[in-house]
Amino acid sequence: MDMGAPSGAPFFCKEAAIKISEAISLFNTNYDFLLAAKPDGKIVFASEEFCEEFALADSAVVGRSLNDIAADESHKNIHAATQAAAEGRKAWAVFVLKGAAHRPIYFRTGHLKADDGELFLFFCDRGDSGDYPDEWEKEKRVRELNCVYAVSDWIEYSTNIKDFFDELPKYLTPGMSYPDQAVVYAVYQGVEYGEKPSGPQFISISLEVREQYRGEMIVGYKDPALKFLPEEQKMLHEIGRVLRIALDRKDLRENLAALKDEAEEYTKRVADLQAEITSRTAEIEAQQSKLSTVNSYLSKMESGFEEAKIRLETMFKAVPDKVAIIDRNRKVILTNRENVPAGNKCHKTFFDSDVPCQDCRLARIIREKAPISIEIRHDDAYYQVHALPIFDSNQEVEGIIEFYREVTREKSYEEQLRQADKLASLGQLVSGIGHEINNPNQFIRGNIKIIQQAMDDMLPIVDEYAKSHPDFKVAKLKYEFFRQHIMTLINDMAHGSERIKGIVEGLKRFARRDEGLLIDSMEINTIIDAAARLVHNQVHKTSDIELELTPSIPSVVGNAQKIEQVLINLIMNASEAMPEGRRGHIVVSTKAEEGSVIIEVRDNGKGMNESTLKRMYEPFFTTRRAKGGTGLGLSIVYRIIEEHGGTVSVNSKVDVGTTFIITLPVRRRSGKFPTV
Repeated sequence: MDMGAPSGAPFFCKEAAIKISEAISLFNTNYDFLLAAKPDGKIVFASEEFCEEFALADSAVVGRSLNDIAADESHKNIHAATQAAAEGRKAWAVFVLKGAAHRPIYFRTGHLKADDGELFLFFCDRGDSGDYPDEWEKEKRVRELNCVYAVSDWIEYSTNIKDFFDELPKYLTPGMSYPDQAVVYAVYQGVEYGEKPSGPQFISISLEVREQYRGEMIVGYKDPALKFLPEEQKMLHEIGRVLRIALDRKDLRENLAALKDEAEEYTKRVADLQAEITSRTAEIEAQQSKLSTVNSYLSKMESGFEEAKIRLETMFKAVPDKVAIIDRNRKVILTNRENVPAGNKCHKTFFDSDVPCQDCRLARIIREKAPISIEIRHDDAYYQVHALPIFDSNQEVEGIIEFYREVTREKSYEEQLRQADKLASLGQLVSGIGHEINNPNQFIRGNIKIIQQAMDDMLPIVDEYAKSHPDFKVAKLKYEFFRQHIMTLINDMAHGSERIKGIVEGLKRFARRDEGLLIDSMEINTIIDAAARLVHNQVHKTSDIELELTPSIPSVVGNAQKIEQVLINLIMNASEAMPEGRRGHIVVSTKAEEGSVIIEVRDNGKGMNESTLKRMYEPFFTTRRAKGGTGLGLSIVYRIIEEHGGTVSVNSKVDVGTTFIITLPVRRRSGKFPTV
């Protein structure tokens, strides 16, 4: 029930859906002193505290007129207060008891139109009555009371909590000693309102609803020199008490309104559900007979489905290739490998990468809506991947199923076959080329020797001639310049001819297959030890050689001289691969493994990049041409190991080093060794 309004009209006549007895009970609960009178002035209620305070019996008050118990000087004031309250204006009544020397009572006056009649209410707290020694104290007390009642009116009148706290300073600051300097700050249910005082002095109260802490209210002065009076703290406590009562009522009203709305909504939903249940019951009963028939059929089918599920799961796990079902978000839904977990991203699960693959099959299939088959490489392994789309009911791709087959070994065999075929073709070609080059080179070598001898004989004679003929020229060159460089040119020609001869001999060795029987019983460790001694003086300039030879490895049938040539070539290559400023370390090791002898030549040199690894066995391909490399060393190594039925593989990383791995089969001596 509202009994006040802000902005100049805190007391007004209002119709309320409440009875007089209920209104009296409510006000009697909230205020110490209460008088209730009919419009004719007849008193219908006096609070027990009021009667005790002024030593009056209830019978001496109730049933009598206000003018009977009030002194004559109060009649005019009471009449003015009731008239103002009836018109909705602010109303105070200064009440002095008749025939008693007692302090006056400052009653707040309100007018109520209830269901069962009209009523004037005079109410205040015990502290609102007093005997003030001067007008200033009286004015101050009235101001404090006005502040308390204005705040009380505003909490009742405001429509919500936010509006109340936003406008609270307008009603609270007038009750302070220095209204212009007052600052009001409040925190209620975690929401802050107003300006927080910055000074060291302030007064505060806690805000509680149904004995639960909801926040606090703080009042301070902008000027830190201003002090608070005890009456101001008392006034703030009084406001806090009023606020707690009002907030309790507001909270209860809001809760009751919410509960009422929920109850109405619930009633409506119950009615709707009741109607729906009625209609659905008929449908359910109609479907019941059909369901009983279908149920018996489904029970028979269920056992068949379970068996089919088990068979499909068994078949799925038995697929030799790795299979994965992946959704549109690249999450692995299902795999046929127990050690491959589901739930993670596919690129993380299969390739330990935090970003999607560059050739993402899922993205491509979403675009093209068609199966794809590609070959991918991860680290040193190759995979053949077949990806098929999984469509939803709208023919949109909702995922894919991928089959991964590792083809690293097949790729290795394929590369070896391709290399063998290339070398075989080149062998046939270079055999003829070597013969054709060697014949004219023999003439060149012989003629250069004759020219060298002739020049040794001729030059002294020409020197004498040139002394007497200063302008003498040979081949349009001054003789002095000619004489200085002619022998260098001839020697370069001789050196070039010898180099051609060396290249041709290398070509012949590369093109020539085994000319005899590979029947030596080779002790690989002994051959390695001999090869290391042969190259020690040259290799020691740049590198150290370390032998890690496993004792008692099986003998291998083949050509010991050719295997020694292979090892010399590999060790020399390793020593020449060392970068400047780094002491090389070359390790040659052996071991026996599953009917084979494994030889490894490992270095810590420059290593080879991807393009070099692809071409290293090609004849004439070299990265050391400026230093005299012919590019035939590794080609010859490959051919010799191929003749012995073995394989050569290599692992290399740039700036880390290179490892050559030779695998020779352990076979019995049986005449000519078959070539592959």
